[in-house]
Amino acid sequence: MRRKRKGKGFAYLGLQGRSVSAATLARIKALAIPPAWTDVWISPDARGHIQATGRDQRGRKQYRYHALWAAERDGAKYSSLVAFAKSLPGLRRRIDADLRRHGLPAERVVAATVWLLDNTMIRVGNAAYARDNKSFGLTTLRDRHVDIEGSHLRFAFKGKSGKEWKLKLVDRRIARIVRGAQELPGQKLLQYLDEDGNRHPVGSGDVNRYIRDAADADFSSKHFRTWGGTIHAASLFAQAERPESQAQMKRVMNGIIDRV
Repeated sequence: MRRKRKGKGFAYLGLQGRSVSAATLARIKALAIPPAWTDVWISPDARGHIQATGRDQRGRKQYRYHALWAAERDGAKYSSLVAFAKSLPGLRRRIDADLRRHGLPAERVVAATVWLLDNTMIRVGNAAYARDNKSFGLTTLRDRHVDIEGSHLRFAFKGKSGKEWKLKLVDRRIARIVRGAQELPGQKLLQYLDEDGNRHPVGSGDVNRYIRDAADADFSSKHFRTWGGTIHAASLFAQAERPESQAQMKRVMNGIIDRV
């Protein structure tokens, strides 16, 4: 099914170009498809896991999922955190061992990248976002985005959704590795040297391969962010006063969600 503009609103047409039924129209409205989306497609199957797709103002494909499928997906994501939590001690030992290497081999620089992911919750980064939106993550940071003095690192950059990141870290090993990578030719911050001395930028694929190999399981950078967000939320809930009503509980939950 397709959406086409009609006056100040939209008309929704079925497979034969006819207007959809009242029941189908109600389902479509419940999806809350943004008016700015173009090239909108709507599933004819009310039970399909993808209910609608469209292009946002930047031309990126966006999705609306069936509520039950989204709930199942989210449940699977969070249930995998138990296994991820069990793997973390071993994964961190591997990171620590690789940070002790010398020079700037891939193992050491990627380990430093994963350490930063674990300790800052900065997104791993996406080349398309860096190019099109001028928003950055760990693997797309430029040399200008960090200042290093001794063991102190100061990051300042624009992340996804325009979020301004300004954070400080103190870690002598990480500062030494990042400074070494920063001093290599080129504008990209995190780079490593292969056996022949050739430079290579750390990519999201390098990060996720390292995590899978170190954990010996199918985990990725997203597990670190989900884990970090969960721990942060749990800490905030523990600090919050016990709500005395449903309304107060809702305000507390919304406040914590905004902070996480």
